[in-house]
Amino acid sequence: MSELALTRLADYQPPDFTTLSHVLRVVLDDGEAEIHHQQRFVRQGASNAALVLDGEALTVQSLAIDGVALESTAWQYDGKQLIITDVPDAFALKSVVHVDADGNKELSGLYRSNGIYCTQCEAQGFRRISFALDRPDVLATYDVRIEADQARCPVLLSNGDLIDQGMLDNGRHYAHWHDPHPKPSYLFAVVAGDLAEAQRSVTTPHGNELDLCIYTEAAFIEQTDFAMDSLVHAIEWDETRFDLDYDLTRFNIVAISDFNMGAMENKSLNVFNTRFVLGDTATATDQDFQGIESVIGHEYFHNWTGNRITCRDWFQLSLKEGLTVFRDQEFSADRGEAALERIANVNMLRRVQFAEDAGPLAHPVQPQAYAAIDNFYTATVYEKGAEIIRMYHTIIGEEAFQAGMRLYVQRHDGQAVRIEDFAACMSEASGFPFDGDFFRWYTHQGTPRVVFSSHYDEASRCLTLRAEQQTEKVKPQAALVIPVVFSLLNKAGEVYRFSDEAASDLWVLEEAVEERVIHDIDGEWLPVWLHGFSAPIYYDYGYQHADLAHIVAHADDGFARVEAMQTLYRRLFNAAYQQDEATYQTLISATSAVMGNALASDARSAGEKALLLSIPATASLINALATPWDMDAVLGAEIRLRHDLSSMLAEQADAYLQQDDTSTDSAYSAADAQIRQLRAVLLAHLAEADSGQWRARFTGAYEQARNMSERMAALHALNVRHDAAREAALADFAERFADYPLVLDKYYALQASAKDEGALARINALSEREGFVISNPNRFRALVGAFAQNLTLFHAPDGSGYRFVIGQIRRIVTLNPQLAARMLNTFAVAAQLDSSRQGLMTGELNSLLEVDGISTDVREVIERILGGL
Repeated sequence: MSELALTRLADYQPPDFTTLSHVLRVVLDDGEAEIHHQQRFVRQGASNAALVLDGEALTVQSLAIDGVALESTAWQYDGKQLIITDVPDAFALKSVVHVDADGNKELSGLYRSNGIYCTQCEAQGFRRISFALDRPDVLATYDVRIEADQARCPVLLSNGDLIDQGMLDNGRHYAHWHDPHPKPSYLFAVVAGDLAEAQRSVTTPHGNELDLCIYTEAAFIEQTDFAMDSLVHAIEWDETRFDLDYDLTRFNIVAISDFNMGAMENKSLNVFNTRFVLGDTATATDQDFQGIESVIGHEYFHNWTGNRITCRDWFQLSLKEGLTVFRDQEFSADRGEAALERIANVNMLRRVQFAEDAGPLAHPVQPQAYAAIDNFYTATVYEKGAEIIRMYHTIIGEEAFQAGMRLYVQRHDGQAVRIEDFAACMSEASGFPFDGDFFRWYTHQGTPRVVFSSHYDEASRCLTLRAEQQTEKVKPQAALVIPVVFSLLNKAGEVYRFSDEAASDLWVLEEAVEERVIHDIDGEWLPVWLHGFSAPIYYDYGYQHADLAHIVAHADDGFARVEAMQTLYRRLFNAAYQQDEATYQTLISATSAVMGNALASDARSAGEKALLLSIPATASLINALATPWDMDAVLGAEIRLRHDLSSMLAEQADAYLQQDDTSTDSAYSAADAQIRQLRAVLLAHLAEADSGQWRARFTGAYEQARNMSERMAALHALNVRHDAAREAALADFAERFADYPLVLDKYYALQASAKDEGALARINALSEREGFVISNPNRFRALVGAFAQNLTLFHAPDGSGYRFVIGQIRRIVTLNPQLAARMLNTFAVAAQLDSSRQGLMTGELNSLLEVDGISTDVREVIERILGGL
């Protein structure tokens, strides 16, 4: 293992200088850029400190202080930092540097792709544009003039307000933008290219007049209507729910295809991956529309929780991301069915973040050290960070939470602050000490477990509830403050009603072992724990199988109902994995009966039925297994479980689909999406049970599809088996949507998820096609990322799956190290595998370490994985 240089939270020091303002002239010409940059500095540290600025991949043309050119002996540049000694306490530095935008394939800093100039500055990309104090605690105003050829780049965009624009000589033109709100360098943005515009003027609920613009390639501009609607909804929601107004008169979104992130919240100029902007009925699924609405909301909400109030340092990343994920989840919940949104969020948390917590890439929500900050844009920082914010809300309620938000905004607007500052505001507003023991949620790593039990004493008519925290897998090992929302259910399906607020359904655990006594209660009551998944924990209670079925039928919380169903699935999977035939046979009968009852129920929405009938992803089911995993047994259990349950449900699913005449519109709506989701789940069950009799139905569903959701549901059903029907449908799909890159990504992902014997050969061939553009992150993730989630092929016993993924990563490892590092996260399971697969996987990882010039972020991920063995 190498000794990677670490940045540590404990070593944080404010900069010796701060920047008051930036004035940039960005001259673009034929894939090159000349950056004229004047910034005003004021000393705030030691009087003899040199000016040290970040800068990478820059060619220095000139440097001057207060108009006086610097001799080459007055400064040093080593390719990472520019050091200027003997500078005054207050001065203006003028630099001119050259940037090779075409040669920048990392998609960080300033680059040109498909003829479009674009920037990505978070976390440390501005240093690839010009010299600067490239850190989040330096906030300054930006004044930007962009110059380019008008024919090639008719659109010139930057942050803030458009001050002026006009023509120059030789067919060139300029645009002058000014952002009056001080911001750190990571929020700077420039976009220039031949882009079409969709524009809408709106008056917000608070009476603000705003111009909203979305830019993308002309061929796809008609696919931006839903994104524009989502932006309008987000603006209205933030004003009405959080009382937060947008602070300029114009808000711009740009959608481009070659973008590493989903989107970026640059002040007033959000840059998006096309995946989260483009969508119409013919090309986007309901899930795509939901993703667009969520991400549009997320980036807009950053205007206050991230931009106007930003991070002091990158260890505070969850200050903006955890809070904003919570806000976008609440936005989606208010726009749809709240319980279903919550269940979807928890399913993703368990599948991705719980796995992260259990492996070598585990880290606290507030990390204490890093080698490459790009590696900490993780589910722990985002999703677990959002769960912590949700616990604030659960403990103190909406009114006090909003009071805390108001105090946070009033106190820290225009500042770069810490997570502790947010906790202090919430504590002051509510009276609950979030800055005390609760704060351990930010500094520990691992997923805590709580074991619940209960005892009813008939003589005293008292029900005693007991909770014991088990922290052996949590570091440091200490009790956490855990809000538990629960209910009590009797045999008749009635929910116990607490008599007053003091005896509420919220139990805030603060000690390792606690008991709670409910007095004057008659009869036996079944506790239903963790309504709404009120804390991100594992939990156990000695439910009988019949108890779980009772909860599915009668609990008054949607999450609790689906959770009980998933518990049945987990138990059934474990029995199959352990080859416990007696338990398996008992459970398969009980579980299939509950599935049938759920499908037939008139009390459940179509969306909830779909979730109740969806078997959890195997990647989620295996989290609770003892290690090392027997992957052959895992894969065998998966096949058996899915086939058996689907076969037992097939007749009822078939009858339901034949009789279902519910009318739906071909366009997206939340209600119609639920109906289509249920139909897709039932088709999937028929496909898993299929011995051939329903293939014609799947083909017919594909041919008669009125929108992309219906088309993809049919394709997924056909994709379970490799036959002529599958091949014909996929060939038609590829030809029909040849001009739609995002739809073709779905084609590549479908191919990568096939599990038959010849699938890897076909996937290998796809990776060599001209259409597989490795420089495009969407296409790479569609094929290689989807393959890595295909456990059957990825964990092939001969190591061929590992070789394929590492081979593809090797193609991009120096080209786009950020994407390569994130793709390597799939290998974090190495320590949990059997010795044979572990050896094959580590051999591939070690081979990647031998590649010349791999980046710090790639090396850090590999060495953390290998270090966990």
